[in-house]
Amino acid sequence: MSMSMDPRKEAKKLGYKIRYVNHDSIRKEVACYNVVFNGKRIAPKAALERLHIPKNEIWISRKYKKHGGLILFHELREIAYRSRGYSEKKAHEMARKAERLYRPD
Repeated sequence: MSMSMDPRKEAKKLGYKIRYVNHDSIRKEVACYNVVFNGKRIAPKAALERLHIPKNEIWISRKYKKHGGLILFHELREIAYRSRGYSEKKAHEMARKAERLYRPD
C-alpha cells in the first residue's frame, strides 16, 4: 500500500466497501474491518464476534465522518501491517505512527 494514495481510492481498488455506521454500535472501536488482503483474512476479534462485519467491509463511526479519510488511512495501514504478521496491538501502534504521513487531497 502506498502512503501517498487517497485512502478512499485505495479501499475501492482493493474491493472494500466503506460504511459509516451508528456510533453506538461501534463506539469501542471508532472503526473496524473484516477484509481479505494479500490472500489473508484480516479482522479484529470484535469484527467477527460482536459486530459481525461482512467480508471486505470497513466500518467507521458516523460521529467521526469528517475525519473519515484519516481513519481509513489508519485502518488500511493497520491491515497491511497485520498481513505481514504483526499483532493487532502492534499493527495499531504502527498505523498510529504512520498517521503523521497522511495528507488529505
